Amino acid sequence: MKNLFLYFSILFLFSFSTTLFAQTQLEMNQIAMDNLKKADNELNKVYKKLVQKLDEKEKNLLITAQKDWIKFRDSKCDFEKQGSEGGSIQPLVYYTCLAECTEDRIKDLKRNLDDYNR
Repeated sequence: MKNLFLYFSILFLFSFSTTLFAQTQLEMNQIAMDNLKKADNELNKVYKKLVQKLDEKEKNLLITAQKDWIKFRDSKCDFEKQGSEGGSIQPLVYYTCLAECTEDRIKDLKRNLDDYNR
């Protein structure tokens, strides 16, 4: 029983985001950039899978939509980071925004992919 409690305690601690353990702003900024890279890699995987399912007309529409989405995401996050202009937290705000928007886009594309897999 004691070992089981210890196991779940350790599991609980490891379930926290690594951002919680970052000590400096630089570390938090780096973690935010790493999270964006992971999200961007996942987005590319899902996007490529979806493109394979589409005919030529649908591919062109998706390409246009993706370019428009990138412009929107970048503009949205440029706006959000302005509240911390000049501060050391600005990169964290910016990269976190980009990662969150990218994760939302992944969900959208996965829904589209699910529709084509039916």
